[in-house]
Amino acid sequence: MSSTGFQSIRKTVIATALPLVILVAIWLSPAPNGLTLPAWHMFAIFAAMICAILTQPLPSGAVMIIALCVAVFTGTLSQAKALSGFASGTVWLIFCAYILSLGFIKSGLGKRIAYKMLSLFGGSSLGIAYALGVTDLIIAPATPSVTARSGGIIFPVARSINEVLGSGPGVSGKKIGDFLTMVCFQFTPITGAMFMTSMAANPLIVNLAKQSLNLEISWFGWFVAAVVPSAVCFCIMPLLVYKLLDPELKRTPEAREMGRKSLAALGPMSSQEKRVAVGFLLALIGWGTSLLTGLDATTVGLGLVAYLFVVRSVDWKDVLNDHAAWDTVIWFGAIISLATGLSDLGFIKWMTAQFSTGVSGVGWIANFIILGVSYIYVHYAFATATGHVAALYLPFTAVAIAAGAPPMMVAICFGIFSNLMWGNTEYGGGPGPIYFAQGYFNRPRFYAINLAVVTTNVILTFSVGLVWWKVIGYW
Repeated sequence: MSSTGFQSIRKTVIATALPLVILVAIWLSPAPNGLTLPAWHMFAIFAAMICAILTQPLPSGAVMIIALCVAVFTGTLSQAKALSGFASGTVWLIFCAYILSLGFIKSGLGKRIAYKMLSLFGGSSLGIAYALGVTDLIIAPATPSVTARSGGIIFPVARSINEVLGSGPGVSGKKIGDFLTMVCFQFTPITGAMFMTSMAANPLIVNLAKQSLNLEISWFGWFVAAVVPSAVCFCIMPLLVYKLLDPELKRTPEAREMGRKSLAALGPMSSQEKRVAVGFLLALIGWGTSLLTGLDATTVGLGLVAYLFVVRSVDWKDVLNDHAAWDTVIWFGAIISLATGLSDLGFIKWMTAQFSTGVSGVGWIANFIILGVSYIYVHYAFATATGHVAALYLPFTAVAIAAGAPPMMVAICFGIFSNLMWGNTEYGGGPGPIYFAQGYFNRPRFYAINLAVVTTNVILTFSVGLVWWKVIGYW
């Protein structure tokens, strides 16, 4: 057997063994004082599941199904409770957003928006950066897959611009290529933080906050709380990267011309593009006026999907072929069931009580900041935002709330951080490998610039956010 084959087998064995060891070790150990045995067993299953998400002996969806089976077969959860997560409106809201993103990609509306922004603002390197960022921002509410949004729409346009301007990896990358690569990568965590439907883990956060913290976060409520600190990060980030990388090309009339030619090649806006645009605008109106209409976000999303089917902008075969959407339904529904079981059996309440004792005497603002910074940078140890959120969102928010921080502010702030955090590395979120693989950066340089950007975003979120959240009455 070759050394490569041996290493592969060894890696698989370790990835499989670690979750099993965690499951058995916790399961067989005595439950702590104040915690029931079913709650302790539920924690064992949940901890093993999180470990398996990180070690990846199997895809996440398969891991979730196995975890549900263990919970049911051991009597820790009933079948009804194990499947209850799949009835969550949040699961189907994110599924609806995936279908809308199909409409954007299939109709070509996403590319049209990108080229339009380029034709308007592409006269300078900073203008190109903001044009691509605004494109990301416009389509973000309808595209929960950051990989599809950034990797499937923004990245191809940015790569084409770099080719037109003769800025490939290596020495020529200093012209503009490394600058555009970095800002496009860093825009997506910021736009992901702004909307509840712009990153796949955001609805999970909303559901965890509802089930375990008893907090109801609406689509509009998330947007109002996140928009100001995220908008400041959106404006400042390209300027920071511009200062750090100092692209040689300051004026770029070729890029603006490329945008105009690409728009001309697309021709007039097609009927399908118009239909998708109308559906998108109606969805935004529906999500933004839910308090007035009484229609929740999922109902609006389902109405949008029905509309897209009726006008033939998306067909059922497209949906069946969208593996990411169905994968999300499986792991998302399962993790909601498991997290809800953990809460219903009293584990979260017990854990919060332990944390309350541990943070007594510490001011809530200092505690809040320390926890937020820790939550961001511990993501270096995670390969997915979802695994990080599932493992740490509730413990960190529970500590902050136990110390006296306002619950709604904590819930949404950590939701914002759950997006910003994966800008640290190339492996922490879906778009990272796509941008890093272009070869504009080695790892030390990539990590150093990311660290500067993410740290700046954290400082801005705390400083601007605390003021804004005071204005809107969160504390």
